[in-house]
Amino acid sequence: MRLITKIVLIFLGLSLIVFIIGGLVTVQIISNEVKKEEQWFLQERLRSTIHYIERRQPTRDIIRDKVIILPQEDSIEIDNIVFSDTIVHHNTLERPEQHNKLDVGKKIEGRFYKITLYDIIIEQDDIADGVIESLVKTYILLLVVVLLGSWLLSRRLLKPFEDTLSAIKKFDIKENEAFELPKTGTKEFKRLNAFIDQMSQKVMADYQSLKEFTENASHEIQTPISIAKGKLELLQDGDLDEEQKKLVSEASKSLTNLSKLGNTLTLLAKIDNQEFEHKQSVDVSNTLEDFIDEYEELIYLKGISLSKKIETDVEWNIHPVLLEILITNLLNNAIKHNLTEGGFIKIYLESNQLIIENSGKPLNHDTKLLFARFKKGNQSSSSLGLGLAIIQKICLVSGLKINYINKEQLHQITIES
Repeated sequence: MRLITKIVLIFLGLSLIVFIIGGLVTVQIISNEVKKEEQWFLQERLRSTIHYIERRQPTRDIIRDKVIILPQEDSIEIDNIVFSDTIVHHNTLERPEQHNKLDVGKKIEGRFYKITLYDIIIEQDDIADGVIESLVKTYILLLVVVLLGSWLLSRRLLKPFEDTLSAIKKFDIKENEAFELPKTGTKEFKRLNAFIDQMSQKVMADYQSLKEFTENASHEIQTPISIAKGKLELLQDGDLDEEQKKLVSEASKSLTNLSKLGNTLTLLAKIDNQEFEHKQSVDVSNTLEDFIDEYEELIYLKGISLSKKIETDVEWNIHPVLLEILITNLLNNAIKHNLTEGGFIKIYLESNQLIIENSGKPLNHDTKLLFARFKKGNQSSSSLGLGLAIIQKICLVSGLKINYINKEQLHQITIES
């Protein structure tokens, strides 16, 4: 839901509450004012009735519509006006209606009179109905005006914000080109654009620096490593005793691991930098078969049984290089961490998932940490502990789901497209 829509809905909700409270207050105020006017009207009629009595000085009871004049033989309390509500038959409507009643005693020209006046009351229900109808129509008008006005104003006032979002969506960090943000007279949007422009400049500079580092790191690291390995090989060919040859061999293995580590970290950095962003439909079946053929001899040499069930013409939307790295790491992981005797690897490929099962020693740590960098099931092994981290990173950037299950000596990795 858009921000302007949320603001409008909140405003309309608050307005509805105000209208309801205001309606109750309005009904009460109008009712009080009407009652005052009704009492004032009866008092005006009382004055007219007094003038009538002064002129006629009636000696008999006068009972007319809404006026009763009763001459009194004895003295009565005078000038004490009492208002009350009563039910009186309405001649025009021909039904009983609620009336406002005035009772008072008066001494006029030496005689006492009891005067009663009636006037029909505007009932509170009628007042409430009128107020409700008025407020409902007013609220509907407010609703239409606010919704239409907010829609029209948002198209104009929020246009710079929408243009900024559009520019951000089109921004590609790999192009190394700054994007132009729309000009606006709104102070808040100016500050937003200034911050985005500053941030984008810094991000592009950092990206270029990181990209240059990842491009140069492998070469710069591999060169001295290759030189060192060459000199170690020369030493091995020399006149060394067994202990010295063992030390040279261990040093050579360490340099090999260092070379692999550099390449692996560089690969992870390239994946993080979205250098494998462009996806395409890739035939997973053929790619998987090709790599299985390459690893098949190594698998049998290690005494591992291999079974596979691969569905043909399975295609995933993924970068082809990432798919090759993914399959390579999965197979390497299944071979490297398998049992030395009686081991097995089972590979299943269907239209939407790839399952690789292999035997191996039970994990000695939480499975949630399995995909962490440099986390190894056996800390003494020569593994770098980055294979599964790469697999998880590839799945993340490719929109694949990965799941790992370990049941004693059975390890299963499932990847769903």
